[in-house]
Amino acid sequence: MANRTKYRILLLSILMTALLTLGLSVAVAQNMPHLVVNTYRLNVRSGPGAGHDIITEVAGGTELPVLSLRVGSDWIQVSSPAGPGWVNSFYTIARGDFSGVRNQFTPLNLTSGTAIPAGAPHVVVNTSYLNVRMGPGAGHSILATVKGGTELLVTQIDSGGVWYQVATAAGSGWINSRYAVTRGSFANVSRTQMPGLPSNLGTGATNMAPGTPHLVVNTSFLNVRTGPGVGNPVLTVVKGGTNLIVTAIHSGGVWYQVETSAGAGWVNSNYAVARGNISSLTRTETPTAREGAHLSGPTPRAVVNTAHLNIRTGPGIGHSIITDVPGGTVLKVLGLSGGRGWYLVEGSFGQGWLNNHYTVFRGDFSQVRVVS
Repeated sequence: MANRTKYRILLLSILMTALLTLGLSVAVAQNMPHLVVNTYRLNVRSGPGAGHDIITEVAGGTELPVLSLRVGSDWIQVSSPAGPGWVNSFYTIARGDFSGVRNQFTPLNLTSGTAIPAGAPHVVVNTSYLNVRMGPGAGHSILATVKGGTELLVTQIDSGGVWYQVATAAGSGWINSRYAVTRGSFANVSRTQMPGLPSNLGTGATNMAPGTPHLVVNTSFLNVRTGPGVGNPVLTVVKGGTNLIVTAIHSGGVWYQVETSAGAGWVNSNYAVARGNISSLTRTETPTAREGAHLSGPTPRAVVNTAHLNIRTGPGIGHSIITDVPGGTVLKVLGLSGGRGWYLVEGSFGQGWLNNHYTVFRGDFSQVRVVS
């Protein structure tokens, strides 16, 4: 009898250890903010990024109470059986009311907009936080940061049509208009530093059948390239408002093949508006799938481990997309972001940043340094 009791206690102990290893769901009220694990197993880490240590592993279906959010990040701090930790929200389903959850790393230099006359040209910030910079470009210093929903009076537009000069309580600065919604009349807003006409200016279609898939250029001038990526040579340049018939879409959905007077080429669809029956077009792969095959040995490199991955101008989803690369692409790793979640890589497109959660690292990681 004593042996049988010891055996039962041993089994119970083993079962409890296994359950704790997988991660027990903490009791969560229906309206409390929590995440439901939506993958077979999910790592809980000591910090917001795949480079941090794993403190425990939780099973699919586990409910994890939310403690805090990280602004501009996929990582959320939760309460786990091993204590507070961080999980990638991409592998979870959000439940409950998140309105009262505090944000970590909220910008310290928050400012507001200014009074806007009726009908005046202005924008409404359409992201959690948006940097206002000293000049029209991501390379300029940050003047201040504004919260989502802030209304900003527009005083000028950069010649490229992307950067808007706005009035804030901290002074005049520039924002990327892709992260805002326009309101009011922009008819009298001046453009600054309008360039002369490019020497290789091309034209698009003049007559199209109804429903023809095409793009309307939505910037002052747009480069048409020989391939789907900024690393390809410029075939010609087209003016804003030009209609370009679309013949194919790159598999990542960013680059469109179009017809011009200079021949077929590729444009970045972020700078155009789609019209017609775009859904009828097929998506095409490009030789970039074999890019980086020559890299081997200790050379630091990232192998894309998802169907398609965006390459951006900076380490974060708020930065513009340079291009996208298909799964299997191998890219040389030049550096690592401070949060350790993004790699600075090099390829046929030049240099750019990718989210390393969707890659497999190969080579000597000790050669990779954190870059600003």
